[in-house]
Amino acid sequence: MENNYSKKQESEFKKILFVSPDSGGGVAISSQFHSPPLGVMRLAGYLTSKGHHAEYFDPNLYECNKEGLSLKETIKKENWDIIGFSILDDTLMQDIQNIYLANKLCPKALILAGGIHAQFDYQTILDKTPCKLVVLGEGEIPITMLAEGRSYNEIPGIVVKNNAKPLTEKLFNEATHSIPWEKINYEAYWDIYKKIYGDEWSDEVANSVNTIRVFSRNRCPVGCKYCSSTFQLTAASELKVPVISQTEENLIHVIKRIKDSHPKVRMIYLTDDDFIINKKSVIRFCQKVVENNFGNLRFMAFARITDLNEEVIKWLSKANFCKLNIGVESFSQRVLDEMGKRCDVREIEPALKLLKKYNIQPFMNIIMTTPKSKIEDVEFTVDKCIELLQDPFYLAGPIIGIMPLKGTIFYEENYDFKSYITEIEGTPHKLRRDDFIWPKDPLVREILKRYLAWQDTIQKEFVKKNKVRHQNQDNLAMMHFKHVKKIINEIKSEVANGGLISSNKILDGAGRWSKDSPLSNAYAGRD
Repeated sequence: MENNYSKKQESEFKKILFVSPDSGGGVAISSQFHSPPLGVMRLAGYLTSKGHHAEYFDPNLYECNKEGLSLKETIKKENWDIIGFSILDDTLMQDIQNIYLANKLCPKALILAGGIHAQFDYQTILDKTPCKLVVLGEGEIPITMLAEGRSYNEIPGIVVKNNAKPLTEKLFNEATHSIPWEKINYEAYWDIYKKIYGDEWSDEVANSVNTIRVFSRNRCPVGCKYCSSTFQLTAASELKVPVISQTEENLIHVIKRIKDSHPKVRMIYLTDDDFIINKKSVIRFCQKVVENNFGNLRFMAFARITDLNEEVIKWLSKANFCKLNIGVESFSQRVLDEMGKRCDVREIEPALKLLKKYNIQPFMNIIMTTPKSKIEDVEFTVDKCIELLQDPFYLAGPIIGIMPLKGTIFYEENYDFKSYITEIEGTPHKLRRDDFIWPKDPLVREILKRYLAWQDTIQKEFVKKNKVRHQNQDNLAMMHFKHVKKIINEIKSEVANGGLISSNKILDGAGRWSKDSPLSNAYAGRD
């Protein structure tokens, strides 16, 4: 076919390399039948017929005969404008390595991927490689349009990763200020709970329900392995996004607007992952709260144990902070280290005692099982929580296991999930939902299995017996801990008497995702 290069302007001419799926080392002696990669050959021929210089490279043929240039040499020989990789599920790992090689040797090239696996798993390709674009279906039309310099918006059959641009401190303050606080119908939300509580509605309940959430910070940099929000902004922008905050003045101004427009508000909930990460800023904020005299308006926030010294707690008390949500997670140092908490377990109880001294109620988030926890870790944490909850001043929110949230380190490091398949009503599609990561230790795994098998029944009985109007972590915590303690005692007794009686009864969707499970209500808002 005649090459149309002479009819093209030089600025339109593109150098394009297509690389076929790479089966990796040892392919020369494998049992597969070798044949030319017609897909990338067809693309190269078609782009050449449109006046571009397009080549293809078959890494499997080179691995067999070592004739001609290697992939590395092929990439280095030209200043390629576009390098495209065809990807299969079987060849994914080697294909990803080749993509990184191309990006290193030819950093100015547009790197894209196509093929069956790339199409159906484009999130993995875009998240875990330097590829900025995945071609869906056949590549001739979209790649030709790319080579012609057409806008991404005009090109059919592509998925593009366009990195986010994080907000500056100035823009973050401006954006928060622009929330129409005066127009938000908080009262409609509060009335829902007023109906639920009925004649049990009281001033104390109103103090908890009539709450307005405010974000004051963009992110938490700690990097706990179970948390997805800590990585969201860095993953979206592929940059080291700094922690930025509203200024104390801006935050005070927002609170004034809220209080003036919603006179029934009782609580401001500062829902950053770690409101107290900057102690000096928190103290300045507390000083301004005291200066402005918001009356009986109360405050609560998220905090890390490591942030809580007596000076900070004293100022929080002066500013009418009444509760702190604290990610204690475990009283086992081994588990804290596994989670990446960056916390010394010896700091936990002294901080809790300080909070009681200044009458700031701690709500302890607790995760009872982890991928690597041992039964003694679970038991120690459960025992400590039961001990602390004997004092009604302390509150806790238990979760039985680690949820495999995409974007977390735990999701990347583990694969054995408690999952189930659900149909999407009204569509031909189904979804796999992942509830928990199965613990590796057989005894801890058995704890989780037995908990999930009977938790719904036990919780329904507890709610009915105690006439619980509004199920939440506060009023269900002790029930959860005692249930797990009972399971631990059963398992230890069975082991001591000759062997574990393994349970295979696990309810599908028995975790947070099941709309029929009380756990769904109890754990709502934990994410």
